[in-house]
Amino acid sequence: MSRSFLSVTELSSRLKEGLEALFPYPLVVKGEVSNLKFYSSGHCYFTLKDDKSMISAVIWASQIEKLAYLGQRIPKEGEEVLATGRVSYFGGRGNIQLSILGIKPYGIGDALQALEELKKKLASEGLFDESRKKPLPPFPRRIGVIAGDKSAGLKDILHNLAQRWPLAEVSVFPSLVQGKEAPRDLIRALSLAKEKALDVLIIGRGGGSSEDLWAFNDESLVREVAKFPCPVISAVGHEIDTTLVDYVADKRVSTPTAAVIAATPDSQEVLATLDLQGERIVRAVLARLSALRQKVELLRSKSIFQDPQNILEMRKAKLENLKISILANVQRRIEEIKGSVSFLKAKISCLNPDAILDRGFSITTDENGVPITNVDQLEVGNRIKTKLKSGILISEIRGKEKTHGKNE
Repeated sequence: MSRSFLSVTELSSRLKEGLEALFPYPLVVKGEVSNLKFYSSGHCYFTLKDDKSMISAVIWASQIEKLAYLGQRIPKEGEEVLATGRVSYFGGRGNIQLSILGIKPYGIGDALQALEELKKKLASEGLFDESRKKPLPPFPRRIGVIAGDKSAGLKDILHNLAQRWPLAEVSVFPSLVQGKEAPRDLIRALSLAKEKALDVLIIGRGGGSSEDLWAFNDESLVREVAKFPCPVISAVGHEIDTTLVDYVADKRVSTPTAAVIAATPDSQEVLATLDLQGERIVRAVLARLSALRQKVELLRSKSIFQDPQNILEMRKAKLENLKISILANVQRRIEEIKGSVSFLKAKISCLNPDAILDRGFSITTDENGVPITNVDQLEVGNRIKTKLKSGILISEIRGKEKTHGKNE
């Protein structure tokens, strides 16, 4: 009895035979490499695309070794290549893909070429320089997060922030993170975040294909990130996915979890450090108290603290002796000064003109009181004053005689 239908397996088998017969090996396809991924199995999967279509491609692990032996390398993301292979249909999954047996560069894709030119332009302006990157604060109090609304990346960031550093105030600015409108929406989120006095900002997505991440290569967005007032952490893609926002950000990490680790300290580690420092302070204080206690005990053992009254009496006796000695010295010095004064008084008394008068001498002056010591000072007829003990005589010169006996 004949059947009027095919089983799925039969259809898959015929499709496989038909496709592989329609596109016999070697088939050469030109396209741009996208969404390049390596798996632990050693296989390399990617997409070949042009401006209208795409097809899955694979280089098996065994073929990668052969390519290396032939001097052919695995292409880079965004590179335009000529891929030689065969069309394969996998009935188990209903997938068509190109199994690559040879590959060589053809040129770089238009989008990648434009991206490289933009990257060089921004680098020449110094936007990627390490010297302009701001350091991350050690203990942020206000953290901003830009990520897709209700996305797994946002949930991951918020969960890890709550676990790792719950002291921080977290502000979320939901935004589109892929698609044509994503750059403008990300810039809008940055403007909102700028109004907050943030200590650090995380821009997170959590990876994706190069097409998914393309919004983060937008020039306007890159420039807004570059001039953002606080440090920016980019957690846009995985290790092999690098965008221009990654280059301009102050810190680049591969995952949202890594962004949280970079942005915050571990509260448990901080508490453990504080406990350790507290113990060190307590030990230091106790050691200081012990040293002071020993010093007090040493002071207590000194005689001044053992019998202070006796020491006080000794000091008082010493002071009394010192007082007596000082007074004796002062009295002796006074007597010495008195003797000196008496001697000077006697000496002065001897030199006093009045004392000379007491001994019968007189003092002669002219009318103006100028002492006469030489007869040549006077002429006959001049008036003179002679001072005696009992008074003054006023005389007129009648003549004068020098001591050698010659009269004038």
